[in-house]
Amino acid sequence: MRQGKVKWYNGKKCFGFITPDTPNENGNTDDVFVHSSSLKAAGIRFLNENDIVEFEEEVRNDKLSATTITLIQRDEESARRFHERRAERRRAAEDRKQREEKSARRGFAFWKK
Repeated sequence: MRQGKVKWYNGKKCFGFITPDTPNENGNTDDVFVHSSSLKAAGIRFLNENDIVEFEEEVRNDKLSATTITLIQRDEESARRFHERRAERRRAAEDRKQREEKSARRGFAFWKK
């Protein structure tokens, strides 16, 4: 198994890339594709940038893909930023919903008079 750092991973798109620390047996140091199905099989919910993972790879559609993934070390700073961004998006969605409800009530009251 090889080790590497997560270059990026997008949960909405369900894929990302890992930058390996060492070349494989063929001398290839290209980034390795990781799909959410590999994470699901390993019991990992999400990956953040700079997380250190251990993985096995295989060639699928002429590119390297991670098959078995093990999370070695979570990058706490990236995880904190991820959770802050998610909380901010949730607050923004709640604020938008409240504004829409408030404007809908105001419009209803206007027509009721």
